[in-house]
Amino acid sequence: MAIYFNGIVLNSFIVLYCLIALVMKLKFKKSYTYLFCFTVMYIYICNVINLTQFPIYIDDDQRKAFGGQNVWRDMNLIPLKHGFSMTSFYNILMTIPLGFGFPFIIKVSLKKVMYIGLVAGLLFEMGQLLTALYAGYTFRFVDVDDVIFNFLGTLIGYLILFKLFKGIVESFITKFSLKSNSMINHIRNT
Repeated sequence: MAIYFNGIVLNSFIVLYCLIALVMKLKFKKSYTYLFCFTVMYIYICNVINLTQFPIYIDDDQRKAFGGQNVWRDMNLIPLKHGFSMTSFYNILMTIPLGFGFPFIIKVSLKKVMYIGLVAGLLFEMGQLLTALYAGYTFRFVDVDDVIFNFLGTLIGYLILFKLFKGIVESFITKFSLKSNSMINHIRNT
């Protein structure tokens, strides 16, 4: 049996999004601009979950086909043991939007972004580990390097892209004497 990020799984994420968006709009009176930013981040996170966690294979035939790899034996807990590879680059690239997008939905500091990057990387790897333990084999390898490169990607997204974006927005506001709305004020105060 294979579980993909479609059908009931995807529908569950859609229902969860609708409930969260409804609560944000009705109870917390969030603006449509905020809900748009939240929606973009939610779609991004769903895509990352799909990329890092799915498909999940749970059956004896698949276990035999994949060789029933030992989850613990194939795990890498030594930082940078394999150096830098395209997988490392992809792990950085995958989490750059996290560092860039989070300041649009919550007020963050460098410390918070570092925490978010670390927790996100750990959650991705823990999800892979739990899936492998449940299925009894893995075709994804739990690797501490992935956590490191996810963390680095989040920092790059925040320190380079978001701060650059923030500087450009502030320059336009100053240059053209624009009035700022609540979202721009949120960006300026982050």
